[in-house]
Amino acid sequence: MIQKRKAVTFLEIVIAVSILVVAMIPIFGLMSKETVETDKNASEAFAINKASEVLNAALDNIPFAVLRQGNPGYLRTDDLTGKFSDSSKFNDTWAKGLMKMLFGHTNKESAGYPCRGIITDARGIHYLIHLRVEDVSSEQKMPAPEKIRIGESFPDGKPADFSESKEFTYSYLKNPALLADGNWVVDYAENEEETGKPLTELDLEAGNRGVALPTQNIYLDQGMEGNPDGSRFMNPTALRYTQKMISDKVPYTADDKFAWCAMKKLVIQVQWNLDQKLFQKPEETSGRMQRIHLMTIKGDID
Repeated sequence: MIQKRKAVTFLEIVIAVSILVVAMIPIFGLMSKETVETDKNASEAFAINKASEVLNAALDNIPFAVLRQGNPGYLRTDDLTGKFSDSSKFNDTWAKGLMKMLFGHTNKESAGYPCRGIITDARGIHYLIHLRVEDVSSEQKMPAPEKIRIGESFPDGKPADFSESKEFTYSYLKNPALLADGNWVVDYAENEEETGKPLTELDLEAGNRGVALPTQNIYLDQGMEGNPDGSRFMNPTALRYTQKMISDKVPYTADDKFAWCAMKKLVIQVQWNLDQKLFQKPEETSGRMQRIHLMTIKGDID
């Protein structure tokens, strides 16, 4: 006896396909979400790398006097010839090459080269790079550095500190006097029979102005007892200076407030848009606008 096989009806096919489609919707949604997150993570990594590149260049490769205050900041070299060491090599040709690499342009304005431009990644997304530069000016001119004792509880306890200041200051602990003295450099004996020279640092006495000290005296003032401001191991003296006390005037301004400037605050912003229609319009704030900021301080060590 031959059995007859039933055919699959069109309705059954439609129902099966519908079930499959419904089941696949979450999967497609997850895949779409993963794609969006991948795009976002990749673009953030590119933006952070670019921001770090600009800040590192500003810190390491751009002289303090070349980087000018502004929002955006500027690079200017034409008013610095002969005013600081190596000023001749930091010329207009150098500035153009640097601006092309960091900001994608060589456009020059009256104030200099603006630290703002657009760069593009491999996917065609445009990024707006904007570097803000602020001179940290000094208001105070003290006749002498401030001095305090940090206390004998340090380092196990909290040291005493200077009072709050409205501007940037520099503070440090004075080195112990004997270690700061060049006389601690001594000749050592090459063998035990040689006389008049120590064999090791442990053989040096405090009276010989050497490095090592007797164990019982390691925390004493090392001969500085008569000088209340002298250097010491325990309860050492801390000094604090203002910018005006430690820096020369910058060579590019006559404004006395900003002439005494030993630090610049650098804030970089990178902005882009992940809306596919706005890939090439990073200044557009609608859609899926993204933005990161990095900040650092540049000191005048030139």
